[in-house]
Amino acid sequence: MFGKNSAIRKYKYKLRPALAKRYGGSPVYTQAQVDKTIDELGFNKRHIQYAYLMYCDEYTFTSNISSNANREDMSNTIAAATTFGFIGSLFYSSGDDGSGGFSDGGSGGGE
Repeated sequence: MFGKNSAIRKYKYKLRPALAKRYGGSPVYTQAQVDKTIDELGFNKRHIQYAYLMYCDEYTFTSNISSNANREDMSNTIAAATTFGFIGSLFYSSGDDGSGGFSDGGSGGGE
């Protein structure tokens, strides 16, 4: 389960910005764009169907899932994997300063 959640978080917090940087801010990307970006980022493709659900059109998603997969269950898994508390927010900060979300807690320059 940890591997799946980790992959989903990478897809949400690292794949989305990479797709937007490469191909523009689109609500939907092609399967080839998602595949190529995942390859170039070095992500494991074991759970790629979640990336297709998140970033591709309905046809791409449905043509690449197993027969026992359920869209609602997968959406719930995405929500659960990306909605985490304090510990997760330390590692997946929206900042791009390379600190990994860690801070010294200072106010940054008071008098």
